[in-house]
Amino acid sequence: MPRSTIANRRATYFDKSLELRNASNLAISSGTAETGVLFPVTKQMEYKAVVHTPGYTGYAAGTTEWQVAIEVASTLAGIYVQVGIAPLPNKGGDVLIPLDGAYIEDILPTAAYIRARSIKVGSPGNLVYGAFVSCS
Repeated sequence: MPRSTIANRRATYFDKSLELRNASNLAISSGTAETGVLFPVTKQMEYKAVVHTPGYTGYAAGTTEWQVAIEVASTLAGIYVQVGIAPLPNKGGDVLIPLDGAYIEDILPTAAYIRARSIKVGSPGNLVYGAFVSCS
């Protein structure tokens, strides 16, 4: 196996069971809440949600953009509470949303599920994105 270089090194571990949205899913035209994933959100010290998008059209900072919120709940069909949010870059790229188990425990001590929710602000073009949780 050839030696790793900066160009081919992975920056974040990916675990399919912690995928919040598959990046190969169809584009969305309105805000969408994904299905929650069972994960011990209050038992992790520091972790992050990694969100990737190839980009979208019609961007104007703060008025016409896509955002992704990370939410937690006690049950899969329960009421979800937002614990992180970030705007997505219109030219594409990754966004890291830092998460902290102690903070989440203060907000919702019984949290057991985590999900991503896209939020459409204004009227940007359709969005393709993927998201997952990483403990690295």
